[in-house]
Amino acid sequence: MKKVLLSMMSIFFIVCSGIAQDYEISSSSKTFRDSDRRNRRVNARIYYPKITQINQAEAPQGSFPVIVLGHGFVMGSDAYENIYDELVPKGYIVVFVNTEGSFFANHDAYSKDLAFMVNAIQAENTNQSSFLFGIVDDKTALIGHSMGGGAATVAASLVEVETLVTFAPALLRFDTLTPASLVSEDAIVFSGTADGVTPPQEHHIPIYNNLGSDCKYIINITGGAHCYYANSNFFCDFGENSSSGNIQISRSQQQAITFQFLNSWLDYKLKGDLGAQQTFLVDLSTSEDVTSENTCNNPVAIYEPAKIELTTFPNPANKVLNIKILDNQTFEKVEFYGQNGQLVRSSKKNHIDVSGMKPGHYLAKIYAGKTSITKKILIQK
Repeated sequence: MKKVLLSMMSIFFIVCSGIAQDYEISSSSKTFRDSDRRNRRVNARIYYPKITQINQAEAPQGSFPVIVLGHGFVMGSDAYENIYDELVPKGYIVVFVNTEGSFFANHDAYSKDLAFMVNAIQAENTNQSSFLFGIVDDKTALIGHSMGGGAATVAASLVEVETLVTFAPALLRFDTLTPASLVSEDAIVFSGTADGVTPPQEHHIPIYNNLGSDCKYIINITGGAHCYYANSNFFCDFGENSSSGNIQISRSQQQAITFQFLNSWLDYKLKGDLGAQQTFLVDLSTSEDVTSENTCNNPVAIYEPAKIELTTFPNPANKVLNIKILDNQTFEKVEFYGQNGQLVRSSKKNHIDVSGMKPGHYLAKIYAGKTSITKKILIQK
């Protein structure tokens, strides 16, 4: 009876911990002034985690990294609601730079707006009248889609950030490749193979090739589109429908693939989670949805399951999952994560009854000695 009670308490703790880590979304708009550009007005819509009595203990001051987001051509904040909804609950501040949204967008000005916003948001952490006072972490990522991807690339050459991530980045109306060569941060370029708006050979690949980053990735989503990184937008969809062909996946599928890599990359770069780096690398090497290239010096042996072997009986698992550790390493525990990134179960046994778990795909993070490895498993009934 005592063991049953302890097991129930453990499950309750795991469930409650998972809930506590999901923040509600607050949002507010603010206009900043750039004194270096004749007090240029830089408007931003800011989405940030809501601090409540329940999660306050989980969110000490300065605990939320910043993501500065650049939009595509004539695309407003509503087009990127999928990004806010995905990232803010995980403990990120997402700043949508809401300038140059007209048909006559000034690409150079927008690039400088993104760079300016990086430092402007950091300054909010010490501004006692700001709704961001005391909750801004000192780590920032620049991300951007289409025009915003090109602008984020240029911005990354002007200001220091932890990482640059672009989705179907476009070459701008001025030299974009020279600033790209000045970018030193680790970077990812997402590219859809069916993108006809900014064809990869003309836009994504030249930007990737010219990035000065020692570690950079280009992730090619098979059959992916230009606009599918964001929600439906009339102008983007109109351009897509008239130029792109052979799109092989849905918008929701492309976003799921994108977030699979984006979430673990940001957790690694902005939160220092080495386990997330490992997940990113394993997913990249095992995914059937993407192809990729990189210039990173990541020893494969560290991340590949060379000394931790996962076996299932039967395969896929339906009743029991067995974990076998090679090379005399000591099994510590295994954690199961759902497709939404939530921890759903933890076990210190290497012979696990999975009959009570819902059918579907999971990530099993296995700890052995001083290392861990993440493996994909499928549970069926």
